[in-house]
Amino acid sequence: MIAVIIAPGLSPGMEPLNERYPTPLLPLVDRPFIQHVVEFLVEGGITRFEFVLSHLPEKIEILLGDGSRWGSVFRFHLTRDPARPYDALKIMNLDNDTGPVLLAHADRLPQVDIEQTGPANQIEEPLMFFSPPIRRIDPSAAKSQDNPQWTGWAWVPAGILKSLPKDLDGEALESHLASLRQGRSPSVEVSSSLSVRSYDDLLASQKAVLGKEFKGLFLGGKEADESIWLSRNLTLHPTTKLDPPVYIGENCRIGKGTRLGPDAVIGKDCVLDSGCTVTSSVIFPGSYVGEGLELDEVLVDKNRLINVRFGAAVSISESFILGGLSKTHLGQWFAGIFSRFAAACLLLVLWPFLLATALFLKLGRLGPVLFKKEAVRLPVQTDEALWRTFNSLSFVPDDKKGGKGEGIRHFFLCFLPGLINIIKGELRFVGVKPRARDEIKTLAKDWQALYLNSKPGVITEAFINYGAFPTEDELYTSEVFYSVSAGIGHDFKLLSGYLGRLLGFSSSAGQ
Repeated sequence: MIAVIIAPGLSPGMEPLNERYPTPLLPLVDRPFIQHVVEFLVEGGITRFEFVLSHLPEKIEILLGDGSRWGSVFRFHLTRDPARPYDALKIMNLDNDTGPVLLAHADRLPQVDIEQTGPANQIEEPLMFFSPPIRRIDPSAAKSQDNPQWTGWAWVPAGILKSLPKDLDGEALESHLASLRQGRSPSVEVSSSLSVRSYDDLLASQKAVLGKEFKGLFLGGKEADESIWLSRNLTLHPTTKLDPPVYIGENCRIGKGTRLGPDAVIGKDCVLDSGCTVTSSVIFPGSYVGEGLELDEVLVDKNRLINVRFGAAVSISESFILGGLSKTHLGQWFAGIFSRFAAACLLLVLWPFLLATALFLKLGRLGPVLFKKEAVRLPVQTDEALWRTFNSLSFVPDDKKGGKGEGIRHFFLCFLPGLINIIKGELRFVGVKPRARDEIKTLAKDWQALYLNSKPGVITEAFINYGAFPTEDELYTSEVFYSVSAGIGHDFKLLSGYLGRLLGFSSSAGQ
C-alpha cells in the first residue's frame, strides 16, 4: 500500500517554533510527530511513502532517511509554496492501477485502523476520515450544529490525485474531495485525532497520549508506575515529586525538590534545576530550566518560552533562567581552549613581527593603523536579542585585504592581529568570515541558519579557494560547504592550504 504524506512544515500562528522546526518535527512525548505517523502507518501495512516537503525539508529527510529502518521505501518531493503543496502530487509516479492511495497530512494523526478501512478493490470516489462532530452554537440561528472536522486523511484513487486542480490550499482540497463524493461514498468517523497544528493542539495531543486515550503509539522508556514513564540514564533526585501522568526522556537530570505533573513531558537531554514546577507543559529536548521556575501550560524550547493560554512567545536572554544544552558543548570547549593556547604560543614567537608591522604602517600611511570591526559571536541562536558582539582586529579595512602577494599580506595584516582575538576566545584559526549584525541579516535564510551555527575564523574556506575577494556565489558555496564539513581534519586541510598561499602557491585546499 502507498501513502502520500503532505508535510509542508509551516503552521499559521506557530512561527516562533517553525523558525527551528517544521511542524511535523514538533515533539509528541518521546519523538517527533512525523515519526509517530510513519510508525503508525507501517504498523498498518503501508510499505511505500511519498513525502511532500517545503519548509526545512532537510531536517525531515535526515530524521527519516530512506525508510529502510522501517522496511519501507521513502521518496521526497519539494514544493515551493507550503500553503499550496498539492501540485507536487501531479508529478509522482502514481498509476491508476496502483489502487487507492492513502492521503495523509503529517501534522495530524487520526485513530483509524488502516488495514480495516483500506478498500479491498478499486474505488472511484474518496473515502474521507472525519473526527467526532463538535457541538457549536450558531449565534444567528440560536441552535446547535454538528460540525465534523476532516482529519486531513483519506483513501483516494490515484487518478484523482494526478488530476487535482492547480494551486489548491487545504480548505480547497477538502472541498474538492467532498464534491467528488457527492454524498454517495461513505465516510469514516474516527474516535479521536492527534494534531500539532497549533499550540493548543500540541498540548492536547501530549495529554491524550499520556492519558492513554490514543491507541497504537510506541513510547520509549519504562512505565515505572501507572502513567509515569522513565527513560534510561536518568538522574532523578529523591525529593522529586511526580504527579502522573509524566514522561521523562533519556539523559535528563532532575534537581532537588522538583515537582513534575500532571501532564508534564520532559524531552531527552534536559536539565531541570532545583525547585522547578512543571505542569501541563512540554519541555523540548536539550533544554535547561532554571532554579525555582514554575511552568504551567507552556512550551519550552531551549531559551524560547510559549505561553499556550495566551498564545505569546518570548525569548529569554539569561541562560540561567532558560537555555539550551548541546551534546558537542564539551568538545567545542576543548577545541576552543586548544586554539587559544596555540595562538598564545604563536604570539610569543611572532610578537616582534606584529610590532614591526604596526610601526611600518604607522610610518608609511595616513590614518589609523588598527581597524576594529564589530562582529557577532558564533555560534549563536537565530534570535537577534541573544546576539553578542566583539571587535575583530585587523591592520587593514575589511574591504581591502587583497592585492599582490595576498597570502603574505593576509598573514601580516590580518592573521597576526587576529591572534589576539583567538587568544580571547572570539575567533578560531579556521572558520567563516566574521560579520556584523547588519551583514548577517542580509544573508538568505538558509545561508543565515548555517552561518549562525558555525564558528568565525581568521582563515576561511573562501580565502583558501578563491582568494581575498570571492564573489557572492563563491562565498556562499564556501561557507555552506565549510558549515557541513567543519572538523579537525578539514581545518588542518585548510591550514595546509593557507601555508601554501604564504609560500606562493595558489592551489586551493578544496580541490
